[in-house]
Amino acid sequence: MLTSALDILAIAAHRDDVEQTCGGTLLKMAERGHRTGILDLTRGEMGTRGTAEDRAREATEAARLLQVSWREALDIPDGRVENTWENRLKVARVIRQTRPRVVILPYWEGRHPDHYTASKLGFEACFLAGLAKLDVDRAISDEQSAFSQVASAVASVVAGEKQHVPSAAKTDRSRGIGGTIGSRALPGSADPRNAERSSLPDSNRVAYSSSNAGEAPAPHRPFKIIYATLYYDIRPTFVVDISEQFEARFESLMAYKSQFSDQEAGKDIFPARAEIRGRIEAMARFYGMMAGVSYAEPFLQKEVGLVEDVTAIPVKSI
Repeated sequence: MLTSALDILAIAAHRDDVEQTCGGTLLKMAERGHRTGILDLTRGEMGTRGTAEDRAREATEAARLLQVSWREALDIPDGRVENTWENRLKVARVIRQTRPRVVILPYWEGRHPDHYTASKLGFEACFLAGLAKLDVDRAISDEQSAFSQVASAVASVVAGEKQHVPSAAKTDRSRGIGGTIGSRALPGSADPRNAERSSLPDSNRVAYSSSNAGEAPAPHRPFKIIYATLYYDIRPTFVVDISEQFEARFESLMAYKSQFSDQEAGKDIFPARAEIRGRIEAMARFYGMMAGVSYAEPFLQKEVGLVEDVTAIPVKSI
């Protein structure tokens, strides 16, 4: 069993997305005693700057600065985050393992396809994770088995052998948890237990195991899903005051030296290092101004807000 379930899990496409969009909020929640976590869907191997190994080291340092209890990266291809059955299973299993009450997702529109796809993928995985009759481990195993059968058949054909593709491999994904010829998962890759883990100190990590040896985690659905909107120009539902966390949040972003140091690669895409703080601070001040604080991070929720006492609603109107 997990040593303790997470209170908040932030899911994003790439390492450094969380630091940019909701890092201050995660730090603030950790300082208040909540257990926080980050799930990066990809490892950043397609980034213009740095390598996946560079970003893994940098992500570990950023997690330490944000005081997160758990961080992990899945093996979904960078630049090809797709809302597939396989990927939903990967994320659903993590949700069952970490059992967060609140999940933070990217907003569902934006410039980068990985970002807005991660939003829908995360939402649907949250739903799947709560289905009592869905055996995620078996579904993952079926996907891997179907892919292996198809790969073996293709290899045989290429080798000049005549071999029929097993009918089990032709099962359409719409019929349930069976595999599909269109599967992109590689053998061994669909199980989040094979994902790359952060090397956070033991005191800052959640054990990654089932409740008992060989026992699958029980169904779980987060109570609340909120969306970090900083990457998209839309009026937020609410903002979180990060005035006291701004400096540490900025430091966590600067932990990604491979991304934010001045270099030839990507110089027409990335701002100069001397400009980065000004841009980050301007955005945080803009959202802080909306609520009368120094710095804030913006969020959106789909649900209506519930108020018990209208005299206690924060933020002055005029």
